Amino acid sequence: MKSIYEASTALDAHMVLNLLEQNGIKGRVDGEYLPGAVGEIQAINLVRVMVDESDYEKARKIIRDWEAIEVDKEANNTKRPATGVSAFLFGMVIGGGLILWVYNSPVSEDGMDMNGDGKLDERWIYRDNRISKTEVDRNLDNKIDIVYYFDRKGILKEAKFDENFDGVYETEIKYKNGQPYSKGSDLNQDGNIDYKVSYKYGDVDEIEIIGEGGDLRTKRQKYRMGKLVSAELDSNGDGNFDVEYVYDNLEEVKTKSNKRLQFDTVPPRD
Repeated sequence: MKSIYEASTALDAHMVLNLLEQNGIKGRVDGEYLPGAVGEIQAINLVRVMVDESDYEKARKIIRDWEAIEVDKEANNTKRPATGVSAFLFGMVIGGGLILWVYNSPVSEDGMDMNGDGKLDERWIYRDNRISKTEVDRNLDNKIDIVYYFDRKGILKEAKFDENFDGVYETEIKYKNGQPYSKGSDLNQDGNIDYKVSYKYGDVDEIEIIGEGGDLRTKRQKYRMGKLVSAELDSNGDGNFDVEYVYDNLEEVKTKSNKRLQFDTVPPRD
């Protein structure tokens, strides 16, 4: 592809790209994240609009005509200056509309056919050249089992899972800075979360298992570097953890403490 327009901001580049697309010319914006990364260096002409070489001459004429119109508009505006307040409000409206357009259009799709049946088993959905959503058919039954959602920077922010392939998304994971930080599952699909996972820097930190239906018991497990190290149990469902477990390096119970009754050490296995 060939550079047809150089801009100092991504917003200007996307305006030009939109102009070209309205005239049937496809392209892309390169370097839109560079101005924010150059620090104190003057960010001039870092963002480029790229088009196919076959469309270059047509695109250049479209941009040249557009620039001529913009020059005429500026000349007319100097003759009839707007008041400070009205100009500010007008700029806010136009700027807001342009930002909304930049982050929400156009939409395109791509994907992967894992089993060669002619249908996409993993679909990637882009909005304005940014990944917006990914849909995955894990068991290749032509039904979506996982949906990943991304923010406007293309960073993973949320996902939902149908882990037993019954057509219901019973699990949801929240992400922060692209790493999971919480997970909730409604395993019996009664409308209540009965399995919770907390993460620390992307690793499992704590799991809480909640009794189903009339079972009010709760168990909370602590992990370190992927291993179960301790647990607490509310054995009678009164809201208080009354039993504590400590596990060895094979995740076998090493000690058990009953706060109400007694302290009991589990003898080692033969």
